[in-house]
Amino acid sequence: MKSQEWKLALFLVVIAVAGVFASSSFIDIFGNGGGDKPIYQVSTIGALLEGVYDGETEIGTLLENGDTGIGTLNALDGELIILDGRAWQVRGDGSVHAVDPSMRTPYATVTSFNSDLSLDLTSPLDLPALEDTIKDTLSSENLPCAVVIEGTFINLTTRSVDRQELPYSPLVEVTVDQHPFTFDRTEGTAVGFYFPSYLDGVGVPGFHLHFLADDRNGGGHLLGCTAERVKVWIHSTPELDLNLPSSGPFLGINLSGERGGDIEAVEGGR
Repeated sequence: MKSQEWKLALFLVVIAVAGVFASSSFIDIFGNGGGDKPIYQVSTIGALLEGVYDGETEIGTLLENGDTGIGTLNALDGELIILDGRAWQVRGDGSVHAVDPSMRTPYATVTSFNSDLSLDLTSPLDLPALEDTIKDTLSSENLPCAVVIEGTFINLTTRSVDRQELPYSPLVEVTVDQHPFTFDRTEGTAVGFYFPSYLDGVGVPGFHLHFLADDRNGGGHLLGCTAERVKVWIHSTPELDLNLPSSGPFLGINLSGERGGDIEAVEGGR
């Protein structure tokens, strides 16, 4: 090989190798090369507020996209908790049932949980103080995150709702007739998500948590509690995979406008 041809070949090899490293750096900075697991969401809280209670996504599909999360089931049939890759339903009567993968959801949020931060909390904290403590540890309040809180809780209150019948009422009307459940002292896990305020209407701004007792005898949407002794795991991610309905009532409803008041009402006034 001539000297000039050899030099040209070497130069092209160097350029190719540099391109590989440049591409890897680009993925790490701007993509998912660092191992972050995205949050996968079906529909929006805004649509649920408007009474869009029937979805097309099966629970089996949801579990393919995450092992930890919350939501509801079609016809607003109770509260959905996904923990350790298993889906549980807390019905309006407070009973807890395993969810068949063929059942469907109109609204749910999951992730493949991979903790990047943990906290051991040994002093009693009420729910607002607990949420503030978690929020203070976040690297940024502008990134959504999944939260798992496991341990001993006292004065814990949850709620669920009855399965709805067509024509559906808006969520703020349904929760007027919600069923609260109280636990003086219980072992279990609260799971849910923190969404930044700019995602209002996509998800619940701030914290949205559901609870499942270790003995599977209770749970639901978490309204209040005192965390007596708990461990908290946090999974932050810059990626949100939002899957919107492609047919049905979602396409015709009005999702504009401010929804803070309605969300506060259905969340229990916190």
